[in-house]
Amino acid sequence: MQYTPYIIPIFIAAIISGGLTLWGQRRRPAPGAGWFTALMFSAFFWALFYILELVSTDLPATLLWSKVQYLGSVTLTVEWLALVLTYTGQRRWLSPRNVALLFIIPLITLALTWTNEHHELIWVNVGLVSGIPFNTLSFTPGAWYWVNIAYSYALFVFSTILLVVAFVRSTPLYRRQIIFLLLFSILTWMGNLAYTVGLTPHGMNLTPITFSVSGLLIAWGLFRYRILDIAPVARDAVVESMSDGVIVLDPQNRVVDLNPVAQGLLGHTLPEIVGQPLAQVLADWPALMELCREQKSASIHTEIPLNIGEDERRIFDLHVSPLRDQRGRMTGRLMLWHDVTERKQTEDKLRQLSRAMEQSGSTIVITDLDGNIEFVNPAFTRITGYTPEEAIGENTRVLKSGEHPTEFYRELWDTITRGEVWQGEMVNRKKNGEFYWEAATLSPVKDEAGRTTHYLAIKEDITARKKIEAALAQEQLKSDALLRNILPAGIITEIKEQGHVAPVLFDCASIMFTDFGNFTATAEHLGPQELVASLDRYFTAFDRVIEKYGLEKLKTIGDGYMCAGGLPLPNSTHAVDIVNAALEILDFTRQEKEKQQRAGQHYWDIRIGISSGPVIAGIVGRQKYAYDVWGDTVVIASRMESSGEIGRVNISRSTYKLVRDQFDCEYRGKVHAKHKGQVEMYFVNGRVERDLIDRQIF
Repeated sequence: MQYTPYIIPIFIAAIISGGLTLWGQRRRPAPGAGWFTALMFSAFFWALFYILELVSTDLPATLLWSKVQYLGSVTLTVEWLALVLTYTGQRRWLSPRNVALLFIIPLITLALTWTNEHHELIWVNVGLVSGIPFNTLSFTPGAWYWVNIAYSYALFVFSTILLVVAFVRSTPLYRRQIIFLLLFSILTWMGNLAYTVGLTPHGMNLTPITFSVSGLLIAWGLFRYRILDIAPVARDAVVESMSDGVIVLDPQNRVVDLNPVAQGLLGHTLPEIVGQPLAQVLADWPALMELCREQKSASIHTEIPLNIGEDERRIFDLHVSPLRDQRGRMTGRLMLWHDVTERKQTEDKLRQLSRAMEQSGSTIVITDLDGNIEFVNPAFTRITGYTPEEAIGENTRVLKSGEHPTEFYRELWDTITRGEVWQGEMVNRKKNGEFYWEAATLSPVKDEAGRTTHYLAIKEDITARKKIEAALAQEQLKSDALLRNILPAGIITEIKEQGHVAPVLFDCASIMFTDFGNFTATAEHLGPQELVASLDRYFTAFDRVIEKYGLEKLKTIGDGYMCAGGLPLPNSTHAVDIVNAALEILDFTRQEKEKQQRAGQHYWDIRIGISSGPVIAGIVGRQKYAYDVWGDTVVIASRMESSGEIGRVNISRSTYKLVRDQFDCEYRGKVHAKHKGQVEMYFVNGRVERDLIDRQIF
């Protein structure tokens, strides 16, 4: 190798290009920074191996380093075009397919360079020139050499045209940036053109040096005008896609720029509005025009309702800001229109909701996911006694009454943590310890992603209702008890469900009548209250007896008492049951007679008659319901009582057949019965002893 001072500027160029490569790498998120970094790295690669070419002393080494340089030189123009396209907002052209097409010529050039010995399409008659301050290749350009030159210059020309168009359309800030990019392009182009036509000293390639000088210009622009941070593409990417309307005015209040949203707002396209006075643009909104005229140089921030179109009214948050240059001189104004119609409508709804929550008579509580209270409305304080300051931050357990089992609360929390709504009633405790009832609806509050963030409880104090319900339930119990004393249980259910009772035929039932034999004569010696009290004592005892045997009391008529067995629910023991009841009633009456006689008071004697057979049972009429029975069996039972004897139970033959194995019965023969003629009758003397029954069986 040999030293030559000509490598010094190239070495400096390599350092500059390498430094810019590192600088660009740190700013990769900025628009075009990736392509700028690749461009500077290619320049660094070219300069580095060009130095090795210049210090080489033999043809093979010089030729090798020349070939290696092409790895950097052939890609420079493509990278420069990509940077310009990105900067000027034409990034859509840089699709993977288009980028691949742009690199086809450079890749062919590289392939032909490294295989030149076989075809000489790049260099012809390659030799080494010596005798000058450095050794360099001598060659005749091949056919593809000029293809590569033409392709590179075409890309440079196209890049320059893009920059010139951007310069014409841009604002002063962007024009200063573009000047530096144009200088970069022109200097690089001129340096390479001088080498290509042979105007450089000793045939030295100045392109790596011009790239470094041009890189310094861009570096200055990077720091001075932030080329990679504030680029025209930012205007397209940000302003054009903004949801707010943007209008830019010059110092004479003429429109110089506006984005699509503003165009839609004003109802005109960009070519129709640019250059028009603001007064003409805002002619439909004189109040706004007057505001802008009065505060021409000041910032304006206001909300203003405007009529858009014929029947649409929108509300805008309007910012008008002066634009000033570095010396503080006003260069125009920026109008930013933010449509807040939906926000204002939402705010109105929120205010209505807030008023509703504040004025609601129901308790409203919002908690976090752990049940810690974050909000309560005034009704909460009125009902529970806890102020918002006392409640917020506390867990809802502060209201727990302990009246519900653990499973109740577990089921509640399991429901809402599954994202479902829980509804129910619960007992809670007020601040003063008093219990109260609430009907509660607990709901999960979810965000836009469907995640539960809070729980909402809307609760109504139902303590008064619960008290009323309890009182009604108590009254209902009393009413049902009264009905049960009047009507059979099954009949009550039928009346409640259907409003009436259908008559039912029972194939066999037993009817019993009782009557006090000396009632009329005895009643003459008793006062009304004493008479009723005496009857009540007897009939109450009768009620207990028939209840014991599952019989159904039908009615009392004066001193007569009527009951039945085998209805309204049929059974096979009704005759035995009713005879047992008759004997106990007879025993009670005898005991009472003995007591009254010993006390020297009036007493009652009783006759009892029973008959068994088919009857029809039901309720007739719609007022003062009474369950009753009809049929010949009822008539015969009545005749059994009237044809009987004091202190005896008189039964018909039909009943006798059903009870003869259980009771000792005395046949009376045929006895005359009113309207029935001669009827067979039996007195029941008592129950048959069990051992006697057994002996009769054997």
